[in-house]
Amino acid sequence: MSGVLEFEGHLRRSIELAHLAVQRGDHPFGAVLLSAEGEMIAEGMNAVPSTGDVRAHAELEAVVNARRLGPAERVPGGIMIASGEPCPMCATGMVWAGLSRIVFAAAVTDFTQYLAPGPRFGLRCKDILDSASVDIQLEGPVDGVGALEPFQVFAARN
Repeated sequence: MSGVLEFEGHLRRSIELAHLAVQRGDHPFGAVLLSAEGEMIAEGMNAVPSTGDVRAHAELEAVVNARRLGPAERVPGGIMIASGEPCPMCATGMVWAGLSRIVFAAAVTDFTQYLAPGPRFGLRCKDILDSASVDIQLEGPVDGVGALEPFQVFAARN
C-alpha cells in the first residue's frame, strides 16, 4: 500500500497501546490520531470492560482525547492509525469527526477468531466509508507490524 510505510512507527505504537489495553483487562485495540500534517495529537485504547462504556473503543477514545486536550480544530482532516480495522460505530464516528484518512494494521477477518463470542456486524469499515457523503481514504491491513500479537495474548488470557 503506497504511503503506509510512513506510518509504520504510529502503527507499531497503536499495537503497543493494544497490548497495554490487554494488560489492564480491556480488549486488544489501540489507536493514534494524527493531525492532517502527520503530527501525533492523541492516543486511545479500548476501555469498554474497565469503564462499562460500550462507546469506549480505541479510535473514539483518541478523538475524544484530542478534543479534550485541544485544540479541537486539529481533529478535522486528521489521520487515524488503528491497531485493528475500525468497527461500524468507530468508522461512523470518524466520519462525523471529519477525518481524512484511516490506516489499520489487522483486518477484522483476521482478528475475530481471537475475540470472545458476541455480536458481530457484516458491515466493514469500507462499507461505512463508502456510504458516507465525504471521501475518507482507507488503507489496511498492513502486514509485518505484529498486528495480531495483542489479539493472541488476549485470547490466551481469556
